[in-house]
Amino acid sequence: MSTRKSYEAKADAEFKEVQSELSALATRAHKAVAEGRKESERILQAAQSKHDEALHRFELLKRAGEDGWESVKTTFEAAWSELRLALGPQG
Repeated sequence: MSTRKSYEAKADAEFKEVQSELSALATRAHKAVAEGRKESERILQAAQSKHDEALHRFELLKRAGEDGWESVKTTFEAAWSELRLALGPQG
């Protein structure tokens, strides 16, 4: 086999190997994206739940009478803190 043919055969084999590696990389990337999406949705649902609870506590706070307002305020502040924590540093 000539040097040229040998060189081309070797390059062809290397391209096939690289294509296989690229395919494996694409599979891992798609899996990571799917896992990231699932985790992001879980975080979003948890934050939404904390938001709903804080909103409920705020509505109770607005309707509370003078005698129970401080107690309701405490539960609202706790719910609000949990919401802020669920949102993380960017929230």
